[in-house]
Amino acid sequence: MRQISSTEYERIGDDIHVWRAALDREENFLRQAQATLSLEEKARADRFHFANDRNRFVAARGLLRELLGRYLPQAPAALEFSYGQHGKPSLAGREASSGLCFNLSHSAGLAVYAIAKERNLGIDVEHVRAESAGDDIAQRYFSAREVSDLRMLPPEARVEGFFHCWTRKEAYLKATGMGLQIPLDSFSVSVLPAKPAQFLGGVEARWHMDAFHPAEGYVAAVVYDGPPCSIKYFSIDAHLK
Repeated sequence: MRQISSTEYERIGDDIHVWRAALDREENFLRQAQATLSLEEKARADRFHFANDRNRFVAARGLLRELLGRYLPQAPAALEFSYGQHGKPSLAGREASSGLCFNLSHSAGLAVYAIAKERNLGIDVEHVRAESAGDDIAQRYFSAREVSDLRMLPPEARVEGFFHCWTRKEAYLKATGMGLQIPLDSFSVSVLPAKPAQFLGGVEARWHMDAFHPAEGYVAAVVYDGPPCSIKYFSIDAHLK
């Protein structure tokens, strides 16, 4: 696999690094990425029915290993992962005590990764699609305040508003490691464009968030705990060489 510049990896400090990456890759890249995967990851890849979905999974996991390997530093193929009760991944084996934490998400042809030290992290990205943003879904899963705010938006802005809400809530569930054990309507996030990305109620004050557009047609959010910090955004493709 082509190497990623080590410039941004030397010191992560108290910052959070967020990376985005296109997942539609050439065959040579996919072959080298797959060679770094564990037997369990390869088995997961083989369970995809469609080749495009399988290739995107291989690219997402291969790039995760490449990124983490650069931060540690460690050979990507040597990294081991464990999974929490609700599926949240973390480093295992000899790197478990490194303090490096991460989270990832991918939708359609894009992946995003959050990496930090000694924090609980969650990240989510969604491809904005009108057919997946129905009012019935909002009423079923969102809080009453969020539904009300969405209805305040002009019709042409509601689809993106829906996905801003969804990604911010999903990123929080992933950061806690509890998944849907936390009801989606038990807390509220900001939806209106004039307001910054933030929690509006239902969570402890230690949780913070940021929202961003990783690519045209996508929205994303990252959630973390602990003291507020700087979040730096990077493109993996800009660092490949």
